[in-house]
Amino acid sequence: MTETLAETNKQTVLKAYASLVEGNVEGYFERMQPDITITYYGDHIFAGTYNGKQDILERYVPVLLEHLDGPIKIYVTNAIAEGDQVAVEAYGEARHKDGRPYNNKYFMLIEMRDGKIAAVREYMDTQLVKAIFG
Repeated sequence: MTETLAETNKQTVLKAYASLVEGNVEGYFERMQPDITITYYGDHIFAGTYNGKQDILERYVPVLLEHLDGPIKIYVTNAIAEGDQVAVEAYGEARHKDGRPYNNKYFMLIEMRDGKIAAVREYMDTQLVKAIFG
């Protein structure tokens, strides 16, 4: 039996987040389209849309590294795929440099294109983001 497009896309997304758990940030980024868009909803330091890997690396990653003692490990608890969309529920584990835990919960709706992540719309506990990042 051949794997469906939806299942292939789901496996790509699961491997991307598994890379973060392993501390392999490059493994996460290599599964993204160069022109990826990531949108974070809410009223917090990360809110807005990042356009392309370079924008993410220049505007998002430095803020994380300024506050956290390492990358966020994101554990997927549920993933559902249909066509080029993958819906993901997950929780993250990280620690602020001052020792406080940053363990957020996430929902991501991910759009795939040509086997790679093309867009992410992410929802999270924004009060926790404000408490940890200001």
